[in-house]
Amino acid sequence: MTYLRYLSLSGLVVIAVLLTACGANEGILKAGKPDPNLANATPQVQTVERDVADMATADFTTILVLRRKDGGKMDAEDRAVIRDATAGANRRVASDGDKAFIIGSNQPIPPEKMLILGQRFALQIEAWPQAPEPSNTANANSNK
Repeated sequence: MTYLRYLSLSGLVVIAVLLTACGANEGILKAGKPDPNLANATPQVQTVERDVADMATADFTTILVLRRKDGGKMDAEDRAVIRDATAGANRRVASDGDKAFIIGSNQPIPPEKMLILGQRFALQIEAWPQAPEPSNTANANSNK
């Protein structure tokens, strides 16, 4: 009888350990739920100055700020024009409560596209690629 008692006691211990070890993981249960500490926090509005600084930190050679001429929010048609005119741009960021778009690019924006942007938007140029300085390579291969 001692053997049966030992076996049943061992079985109960194993079952107890399994039941306590298989509890719900609180981290998984809370994943995806909003943090109550952040529920009352107001979302930060991206400012143009901060976004321009971010573009400069990313070393874009061209940084443009576009705003509607009437000062309103950018609508779907505005966004489509910006997307088409800056197709080669590296980054486009809506800022200032959708009243401005900041474009960062390492490729020059073609003059005809700049004309389209200038006609439709108030255009502010924050950075523009400089023309390369002329090099004096004409005499580099001379045998003098």
